[in-house]
Amino acid sequence: MIRFIEYKNIDKQKWDRCIQQSANSSIYVYSWYLDAVCANWSALVLNDYETVFPLAPRSKYTISYLYQPFFTRYFGAFSKRALTEQSVNSLFEAIPHKYKFIEFAVNETTIFNFPEFSKKERVYQLLNLNADYEALYKAYSDNTKRNIKKAVNTGLVVRSGIEAQKIVDLFKLTKGKELKELKERDYKSLVQLMETAEKMKRAESIAVYDKDNTLCAAGFFMKNNSRLTFLKSGVTDQGKNSGAMQFLFDTIIKKNAETNTVLDFGGSSVETVARFYKSFGAKDCVYLQLKKNSLPSIVKWISKKQ
Repeated sequence: MIRFIEYKNIDKQKWDRCIQQSANSSIYVYSWYLDAVCANWSALVLNDYETVFPLAPRSKYTISYLYQPFFTRYFGAFSKRALTEQSVNSLFEAIPHKYKFIEFAVNETTIFNFPEFSKKERVYQLLNLNADYEALYKAYSDNTKRNIKKAVNTGLVVRSGIEAQKIVDLFKLTKGKELKELKERDYKSLVQLMETAEKMKRAESIAVYDKDNTLCAAGFFMKNNSRLTFLKSGVTDQGKNSGAMQFLFDTIIKKNAETNTVLDFGGSSVETVARFYKSFGAKDCVYLQLKKNSLPSIVKWISKKQ
């Protein structure tokens, strides 16, 4: 039996156990992660947490809707057992009808064929690090190799460990002007998320400094099973000009080479960002963004949610 469970009634221990044991386990949907990015998240749960499906609800103008929170890529079905098209469809059918507008993404392993939703393909980039470093480096683009050499020749150095607040401050300073949708509360949530991941030993941070010990770039990565997921970074103009970000990712790749680690670049459908990730040899992975609009016509017009 599939139940819709509100936040206050979710058994987080059973929830996290299901996520951990799922073949498609994702860092984005552990209870502690959801707590940081989405207050009062809810869920669909099959039987005794055999399969779970997180939902992020909001309400505006008395209209209840579901959305994809900042700092998450996708949700979807996570299960201790193999999922089928029928079992996934049953989960979608169990979404409460009170949610008149739904827009979120599902992971690439979610078998989806539910006609009430429109679908849009999105991509993220993934790199398997099981080869030795020399083989991985050989797959870099020529431009990336040049930037790494420039970083070394400029005297940049990499150090592990940097405070979450400093990474977010750098991200805000260098990218904040372009991301008007991010408010101060979102930056606070990001810091909370990073600090929680560190406390749970699920994080790795790295920073690049110039020869005068000035911070040029910093990045934050999250660990889950054999996947290392890039969350956020910041880079100064000096860092851009001296190849700091290429140097940062090269350091992470070198450190994890010849392991069963998969480097998840966090992903982007923005061509320039995706091109940067793919310059390290990463490949596109496709997932689905879903949308369902059951709003009355007049409300659609007023809210512009077409």
